[in-house]
Amino acid sequence: MNAGNDPAAWQNFYIMIGTANAAITGLLFVALSLHLKQILAHAVYKPRAIVVLVILTTQIVISAIVLAPQPRELMGWEVLILNLFFLALNVRYRAPARITAGSALTIAIRVIYLLAAVSLITGVGGGFYILGGILTLTVARSISNCWTLLTALESDSAA
Repeated sequence: MNAGNDPAAWQNFYIMIGTANAAITGLLFVALSLHLKQILAHAVYKPRAIVVLVILTTQIVISAIVLAPQPRELMGWEVLILNLFFLALNVRYRAPARITAGSALTIAIRVIYLLAAVSLITGVGGGFYILGGILTLTVARSISNCWTLLTALESDSAA
């Protein structure tokens, strides 16, 4: 079995990515708690905070799925179902006129997660390479979104 289809070959990666996401989620939760009233009262900050926390939590769940002792195909189905759900939410709550570069990237990322899931289910295409790459991209994007949100909150507090 090649590394792209062997969950054991990826165990350390998913331990690292899950731990990193858990740490970032915890730190973000504390940072957002410091500005909770401001976030809850703001039409943009509240949904952004929720989305970032959900994305980070989803990545922790995906890491747990891969680390759970189960067949690769079942992992693929679980990742597929999880990401179909979030893709449906993304599409449902975005009016066509509100599709921006950022929302298009979000939808593209979900589609790549679906591709990784199908690859894991079929055993074709090195699904763990695809999943690992998109998780890494999503971590970087989440950190960027966290920084943007927190600096915006701090700018509003200083004004």
